[in-house]
Parts: sequence; structure tokens; C-alpha cells
Amino acid sequence: MAEQANEGPEPRRRGVGFPGLPLRESVDVIVTIGQHGVTHSHDAVAAYLGHSTANSGAFRSKLAAMRDWGLIERGDKDRVTLSDLAQQLVMEAPDHNDAHELLVRAFESCRVFGVLYEDSAKQTPLEAQRIRTTVVVRHGVATEQADKFVDSFVESVVYAGLGQLEGGKLTLLSRDTAFKRGERDPELPQLVSGEYFKPSTTDQPGTVQTPPIALRQAWPIDGGEIVFTIRTVHALPPSIWEHVAKMAQVAEGMESLLTGPAFEVRTGVKLPAAYGGGGVAADPGDNG
Repeated sequence: MAEQANEGPEPRRRGVGFPGLPLRESVDVIVTIGQHGVTHSHDAVAAYLGHSTANSGAFRSKLAAMRDWGLIERGDKDRVTLSDLAQQLVMEAPDHNDAHELLVRAFESCRVFGVLYEDSAKQTPLEAQRIRTTVVVRHGVATEQADKFVDSFVESVVYAGLGQLEGGKLTLLSRDTAFKRGERDPELPQLVSGEYFKPSTTDQPGTVQTPPIALRQAWPIDGGEIVFTIRTVHALPPSIWEHVAKMAQVAEGMESLLTGPAFEVRTGVKLPAAYGGGGVAADPGDNG
């Protein structure tokens, strides 16, 4: 009789990777880096982006996203080198947001987003839940990451000019339609960063549209993230980066306080294993 294998909990399946930093923000980041040259140390890039250290989770997440978008070269663990695509975007600055063909190339550099775009219906309004179900069932995205995946995909495909939002639904455009930008209805909504599948209120009298995101920094923590956002229609002055660096130091301190087993010990809150927890919840009243 064959020996039965020990039954136990199945190992947690790791979902497919994707850029947590949407395309618009990644392009803005690479343009900022490119103002200082093509090749840099990690420490220098961290300083340009307002991080106090190159070892923070937020900084590493940005580097990973820029690799996914084809904006920095792969293979060099010690240096950050802008790709040819990134250098072309830097040369387009400050009009890089209008370099549509380059933006499409960057979007298609992310394989999982490119495949989802190719496999999805065009010229047909899509609900958020339908996209979410598709990426979990057909593209291997972990369930707990599906909402973030959809947010990043939607913002990025619209920014690249391959999609439009109307009434809280996403309509993907064929490339031929996307590049006839001069023929598009000016009344159709254009991309602004934010929560994309909320009911549209732009057609209500007196409604003020949300200004676009000029700067967004995110630091992952257990079960969520710390987010610092500036929304404005105006260009940010160069002098603001000194203050952004100070803000990054504060956020990174909060990140360390809200991450991992140390969070359980300090608060007495038991975190799920998926968020780095696992021990018995501490007694908040036990000071011994």
C-alpha cells in the first residue's frame, strides 16, 4: 500500500508580479532621474527622489516598477542606468506626457499589462469587477493584490492613450483609434490619478474636478500603505524637493513602526501571516 503524503496547509501561491507604481508616476520619476545623467548609484537616485536611504521598501518598489516599464536596464545590481526608451522620454521633457508613442512602448514593456490589454475587448465599457475577476482567474494575480493590480493597470492604460474612462467604466481603445487623438471627443474624460471606478460626478452642476497628481510617494506597510500626495495643476518648484526629502524621512520612520512582528509587540494586535505576523497576540497591559 502506497504511503500517504502528509496532509497540511497548502503553501501560499505567489501571484504574478506587476508594477505597483503606475506608468505616469514611473515616467515622472525617470525624467527626474534623467535630469542628472544616464547612469547613477542607488544612493544618488534615492537622494534625487527624496528618500533618505536606498534600502527603503518604497525606493526598491520604484526601481522594480521602472524595470517592469522598460525604463531602466536590467542586470546591474549596483547601478541604475536609463534605457534608450527612458532617455527618449527625458529628451521630450517637459512635454513627455504628450509623447504618446513612447508611452505606449513603455506600457507594452510590462508583459502582464500588455497581455491583458491584447486579450480584452476593445471599444466596450468594462466594469471593474469584470477586470478583477479576469486577472485573478486567467492571469495569475493573487486575490489580495487584485485591486491594486486593476488600479495600476487602469491608470497606466489611460495615461498611455490606450483607454478612456467614462461613467466609472474603462473602455480600451484599439491602437488605430488611440492615435487619432485629434478626432476624440473633447468632452470625454481625460486621465486624472485617483480612484477610477467610483461613480462619475463630473456631469453634476457645480462639481469641481479633482486636480491631477503632481507627486505621489507610497511606503508599503502591513495590510496597507502610507501615501503622500500633492494634487495641483501647477508645476512643482525645484525647492520643494528639500521638503519632500524631510517628509520621506518621517514616512520611513512610520513605515518601520507599522511593519512586521515588532508591530505586534508594540500594539498587541496579531497580524495575519500574509502580513508578516504569526505570533500570539501580546497583552497590551503586560509591561513585563
